[in-house]
Amino acid sequence: MDNFSSPARPPSGSDIYRPSPIPFRSAFDARLAQSGPPAVFIVDAEGELRLDPFKTRDGWSRLSSDMSPAFHPCHCLYRDRATGYVQYVLVTSPSLYLDHPRAQVRRYPDQAAALRALQALPHPPIVLNPWDEAAVSALGSA
Repeated sequence: MDNFSSPARPPSGSDIYRPSPIPFRSAFDARLAQSGPPAVFIVDAEGELRLDPFKTRDGWSRLSSDMSPAFHPCHCLYRDRATGYVQYVLVTSPSLYLDHPRAQVRRYPDQAAALRALQALPHPPIVLNPWDEAAVSALGSA
């Protein structure tokens, strides 16, 4: 099964740190991630990936008018600069998260590597100090 399949929903209260792939909230979300316009998907309270229209709109608003984002899914950890909270996000174009003003964004080769890096963080995943590039890269290593 690839990272864009939408398996059945997990039982209520499932752990968002479970092994990949994280299922999509709906067939609509899965379809958008497979072939829709570039967008940002977050893990919701049920542990499923869903479109985040606010983060997507924010990413599109920061693109220059002559830039057309290429469709290329990437698995990221998003660290909010104000709170230090870290979350997994699926971004279907890296252009949407280039030079983010309110977050540090780290890209990983696949969902499993991103989730390993997330699991290596404290629980809840709050990192108050800015990430050291080398340390963050090492977190996703097998």
